[in-house]
Amino acid sequence: MKKNIVSAAHSLSLVSVSNILSFGVVHSHAFIKSIGEAEEIKIIPGSFVPGDGLSDGLYNKKHSFKLSDVSVNKTDYLENLKKGRYVAFYVDENGNERVSGSPDYPLSLSYEIKGGLYSCTLTGFSIDPDAFR
Repeated sequence: MKKNIVSAAHSLSLVSVSNILSFGVVHSHAFIKSIGEAEEIKIIPGSFVPGDGLSDGLYNKKHSFKLSDVSVNKTDYLENLKKGRYVAFYVDENGNERVSGSPDYPLSLSYEIKGGLYSCTLTGFSIDPDAFR
């Protein structure tokens, strides 16, 4: 019997939809080709919580995470990310590489500063749950 590793979700990366050349999902497996590398987000370990709830036939995406080092530079960085639309890559609690969002249904970033940390959220919606990579 195959064992699954259960841990916290981690390894969040973002690709701007403007950098995606081709994207498709076949039987829950995503295929993506993009210009450049995905932007790795240095999250606080254990803080990433993926959310994918079904409501009225749509999957509501709400992925939350925390970042440390509240500073002018990091705030400017997040303000720039706020302006974009993204496809996110992450590793789920069972060690599977997942893809959230798409060029047609991108995710957007919001954040606030709480208790000396950035509390960030990627939100969006889709007709499908997060695909596998």
